[in-house]
Amino acid sequence: MQEVDLLIFDLDGTLLDTRQDLANAVNHARERLGFEPLKTHTVMSYVGDGLRKLLQRSLPNRENQRIDEVTQLFRSFYAAHLLDHSTLYPGVVEVLDYFRCKKMAVVSNKPQEFTRAILEGLRMSHYFRVILGGDSLPNPKPSPDPLLHVLSELDVSADRAVMIGDSPSDIHAGHAAGTQTCAVTYGYRGADLLRCSEPDCLIESMKNLTRYFE
Repeated sequence: MQEVDLLIFDLDGTLLDTRQDLANAVNHARERLGFEPLKTHTVMSYVGDGLRKLLQRSLPNRENQRIDEVTQLFRSFYAAHLLDHSTLYPGVVEVLDYFRCKKMAVVSNKPQEFTRAILEGLRMSHYFRVILGGDSLPNPKPSPDPLLHVLSELDVSADRAVMIGDSPSDIHAGHAAGTQTCAVTYGYRGADLLRCSEPDCLIESMKNLTRYFE
């Protein structure tokens, strides 16, 4: 058990299963451009490095010059449908309540407006003292900058914090910022890929976080 003062959570694939809503928004943009829809698991393989990367990966290379148009199509659709299917993973509320005396934050690569809208729509925002999206700062994860911003804002030393996420970007950001790291295997990335990023711990359920940190 490691004692911490601050828990920093990724959003998509860590606190929330947002797969269907993301895939629907991507496919809406693709269909408006005349392309067939992608399978949800294919869209999920593109998630983790911000909206622009997601959309670039979702399009044929020849269409990337239309990225601004595609981004607007995605944004307008997603803003109206971001909570159609998205749900909290099992154990999330229990774990947030368990750590309610600790400082907590969300650092996502999803745009800030959507990150906050989802948390507020699910009545979860009150748990977190800081909520950052991928466009809140110039450099998103895997840069350490968002985590360093949270550490400074909440006056916590890196060795007293843990970054929890489902992608190598989360773990790399934590390593670079000097925090402890915890990878969740139930999200959008497989356990083998996450092991390669060398997290301090690997959990199969959010409830297991309480076995490693106090």
